[in-house]
Amino acid sequence: MNPFKRIITPLIILFLIITGSIISYIMLEHWSFLDALYMVIITLFSVGFMEVHELSSLGRMITMGLIVFGVGTVAYTVGQLVEMMVEGQFEKYRRRREMEKKVAEMKDHYIICGFGRVGHQVANEFELERVPYFVIDSKPETAEQLELKGVPFIIGDMSSDEVLQSAGILTAKGLIACADSDTANVFVTLSARVINPKLKIIARASNVATETKLKKAGANSVISPYYIAGNRIASMAIRPIAVDFLDTVTRSENVELMLQEYFISANSRIIGKSLSDLEVKKKTGAMVLAIKHVNGKFNFQPTASSVIEKDDVLVALGTIEQLKLLKKMMGNDQ
Repeated sequence: MNPFKRIITPLIILFLIITGSIISYIMLEHWSFLDALYMVIITLFSVGFMEVHELSSLGRMITMGLIVFGVGTVAYTVGQLVEMMVEGQFEKYRRRREMEKKVAEMKDHYIICGFGRVGHQVANEFELERVPYFVIDSKPETAEQLELKGVPFIIGDMSSDEVLQSAGILTAKGLIACADSDTANVFVTLSARVINPKLKIIARASNVATETKLKKAGANSVISPYYIAGNRIASMAIRPIAVDFLDTVTRSENVELMLQEYFISANSRIIGKSLSDLEVKKKTGAMVLAIKHVNGKFNFQPTASSVIEKDDVLVALGTIEQLKLLKKMMGNDQ
């Protein structure tokens, strides 16, 4: 809320008191405007100067009313201003306005619904990858953490249409439903899918039985942290070297070797060409590990004769420079 709204009413009252007093001095005491204004000012600020002119009984009543109501209103207004300054409300309001401006300009961002342990980790990964994101959470203490980091956020009901629209859901690229409650994630997913049918939604499910409900609600993918953790622990026990390799190429902070995916848009220069025609490995150094076709099927072992088609997604492995060369070769807006 705008902190200035707290002092609008007392300022209006003070203005009416000052105006009424000046008019009363002019009309009843026959003073000039300057004398009346001077009398009001020295009375309101209690400086103790002498009266401008001798006051009649009616004039004294006006002055007493000015002292009682005017000085009290001034004291209340000043008290409100000091309180807002001590509480930092002006600074909070400034940051909030900057955040609202930032949100209005956001597009192709991700919305994180729920800022618990999973939400924190998702945000960390987005920051490492420099992916813009917006946080919606119901815990008031989350506000202080995100304000300090300059992250746009809303504290409120994650499934509320108004809140989701304030987070820019119509221009967002995806939504992460990672609240601690499966019920909350179902409602968030359902609300988000209704507002933006094209949105990519990834939802967390603590209970395996909830996965079906989340997919029916509109989630594109459902992740179970407990299932993934158990699967990873077993893999590390059985195939530790393979897991270490995958960790190396999938960690966001790794700069030597990275996995990246590229969507082949309609204006790409490589549509209709095979990997042998492109000589990807020779010209860029990157390796195309897999191709996902528009029908959803994966080609996990693309050969030299594999042809790139419109709306394919290439999964490539390489250094940052190699992947930049591959992106340049593709020649699309991706």
